[in-house]
Amino acid sequence: MVTGTAPCTPLFDEEPPPRDAYILDHGLRFNPETWQRRLPGGIDLPARFGDLPRHDRWPRITRGDLLRDGAAADTGSAAVDVLIGAYTWGHGLPARRGPARLRHVFDRNVGRVEQHLGETLHLVRTEGPLAAYKGLNHGGDQRLKGLGASFFTKLLYFLGWDSVVEGHRPLIMDQYVVIGLNASRNTEWKPLGPWTADQYCEYLSWAQEQARGWGAGTETDVVERAVWEYGKCLANTRRDAS
Repeated sequence: MVTGTAPCTPLFDEEPPPRDAYILDHGLRFNPETWQRRLPGGIDLPARFGDLPRHDRWPRITRGDLLRDGAAADTGSAAVDVLIGAYTWGHGLPARRGPARLRHVFDRNVGRVEQHLGETLHLVRTEGPLAAYKGLNHGGDQRLKGLGASFFTKLLYFLGWDSVVEGHRPLIMDQYVVIGLNASRNTEWKPLGPWTADQYCEYLSWAQEQARGWGAGTETDVVERAVWEYGKCLANTRRDAS
């Protein structure tokens, strides 16, 4: 579903939405006090969170904010800030289990988070998203316990979007993306994973093909969000019918 004019409509039947509104301004409000309270001691929310615009009483963080932060990141510490931003953006309000999941990553990987994310930053910019995915996935050298593909692909997207290596830009891959992919491509990938690096690469290549055919200048992250919207709609429809 691209524009929401009808429930679970086929993808790409309409003109591609403008990226500025559909992607860069794609944001969620969050409660910074909740996130800071549940982070481990010594881990703080990124300082720039204090400069985010407020909507009602809450600050709002967008993809555009995190893409800028990711492009500017040049150390493992900066990559940690982007990871925290990815979790807050990915959960929004209400936070539910988001802060606990993020704390779980820090608690299970004491002394390794900054190092592994610094290595990931280097990998995604020099060898590309597939190499970085392999590094963070099960058995990879940069693997962090508790950090699954749904969130480490958000991190790769924000850190590596401006670094086109091997012809691919990184994209977010989560359960709704996979549900949308399955419906669009007649595949049977597991919505909750695990997903192999080859599946991730196949998804990136497919998104490129769709972007080229959808409209001149369409970026692959526009395809990614459209697939996500479609998959979420399908999931909600199935849930309501059960």
